Amino acid sequence: MQSPTYLSMLETSGLQLNSILSKLEENFPPTTPTPDDSIEKIMYRSGQRSVVEWIQNELTEENNG
Repeated sequence: MQSPTYLSMLETSGLQLNSILSKLEENFPPTTPTPDDSIEKIMYRSGQRSVVEWIQNELTEENNG
């Protein structure tokens, strides 16, 4: 059985998870689709953003619980 991986365990090699999250926020900010955007582009950006939001949520839960 595989042991769970916690986000705090990922703070290795001098890289702080908050620093990584800041870079993700910078590169994948929330965006508002325009009528000219294809559904594929909207879905792709939404997928990128959902990863950033998942990490934020996990950090919040880990810090509060």
